[in-house]
Amino acid sequence: MVITSPTLLARSRGADKYWKQRRILRLSAHYYGRRQNCYSIAIRSVRRALQYSTLHRRLNKLMYKTLWEGRINASCQELGTTYNDMYATMDQAGIALDRKILQNLAIWEPRSFRALALLTKAKQEEEGLNSLDGPVPAGVVTRGML
Repeated sequence: MVITSPTLLARSRGADKYWKQRRILRLSAHYYGRRQNCYSIAIRSVRRALQYSTLHRRLNKLMYKTLWEGRINASCQELGTTYNDMYATMDQAGIALDRKILQNLAIWEPRSFRALALLTKAKQEEEGLNSLDGPVPAGVVTRGML
């Protein structure tokens, strides 16, 4: 915008102020009472609402994370394993599925989820025989027993 005189400068402020107020009043259109129509009250409410929306974007992600983990853990417990064991085993096996996909599998494709849980159980049994902390085979005397 090119302003060549003080008169044009003064005139140009009006339109900007109008659209600024219009934007705030449009954001507050669904509010109740004077917060909807009165600019000085609407701007406070809109600023507060925008701050809360910024905060709740983070909280929304956290809420979905806990919901998905709860669903996966419940499905894992039905199949005799835990979510943490399943996640660790899948990580070692190179299976990269996120929480959202796992919970969808648990709800909508239980056979696929059961296959992943059985894979987890098989890997844990395999790992138990190969690790030092696993169960001792019957009839074997180890140094820890002496």
